[in-house]
Amino acid sequence: MDQYTVIIGDIKGSRKLSDYHRHEWQLFLKSAIVQINEDCKADIEAAFMITKGDEFQGVLRKISAVPSLVAKFERLVYPLNLRFGIGYGMIQRLGSNIPIEMDGKAFHRANTALQIAKKKKQMVNINSGYLKFDLMVNTIYQLIAAIKSRWSETTFKRHWQYAELGTYEQVAEREGVSTQAVWDSLNHGHAIDVMDAERALHELFLNIPVENNINQMVDKIG
Repeated sequence: MDQYTVIIGDIKGSRKLSDYHRHEWQLFLKSAIVQINEDCKADIEAAFMITKGDEFQGVLRKISAVPSLVAKFERLVYPLNLRFGIGYGMIQRLGSNIPIEMDGKAFHRANTALQIAKKKKQMVNINSGYLKFDLMVNTIYQLIAAIKSRWSETTFKRHWQYAELGTYEQVAEREGVSTQAVWDSLNHGHAIDVMDAERALHELFLNIPVENNINQMVDKIG
């Protein structure tokens, strides 16, 4: 049987928000989910949807889509903080093609991963069923999150723009600031190191010889 990747996410710290602000953030998240479902529909098996309160779920066709989708969520909902539990495995369809009418190993692993993310205060936790792969991915995400926790709004925006445009000069031109100012904020915030780590994640997920057998990939790179 084909295997899929389930992502279960929620709003970090939502219980500390007032009812009004929580509702506003939920509407903000819902808008982002609509855009994700449209922009990433080629990668999505079951569209993302809010399932309860501030929690949302979706199913991806391939595990290789995880890094780009997580990054897109981060950019769309900023400054809202999300966390993600990711599970890989088989799914069972209980009705229509929506997450709340599905079950299976991938959902169980994603839910377990989300609970671990909450306990360990992680942004991302993955449970693929292969410990070595999970350890590598979770460690990289944890280091990225530690660096980003010190970033200002300016650093985040310049990080995204540099990833899109590719040069300090182009970012500076778009922002109307000096190239040195862009270089300072990205390098002092270790944003270039983060980009290297994010590229490593993409390579880790992409270089899977057989998508349905992560263990082969782990043995190759481990």
